[in-house]
Amino acid sequence: MATKLTNELREEIAANPGQAVPIVDDQDNKVYYLVDEAFLQGTMERDEQSRSRLLALILEGFDGEEVSAEEGEARIRRKMQTIADKFA
Repeated sequence: MATKLTNELREEIAANPGQAVPIVDDQDNKVYYLVDEAFLQGTMERDEQSRSRLLALILEGFDGEEVSAEEGEARIRRKMQTIADKFA
């Protein structure tokens, strides 16, 4: 059986739409995060998109022009930053 939300948690969720809500266990101070199903599904979809894009970049590298290791690394870092910025 699933644990039921308290009114306090509902208020926290409402105050932080689309965000993970931190919950602290007062016995051991361990932090947990409460997310809704849509948030979790979106995370899995983003992970799959990232894997697909990474594969495409690898294949692009195999078929692309030859570049120095330094230039290749710089290109990869730029692509990684672009992807990271999309999901920040």
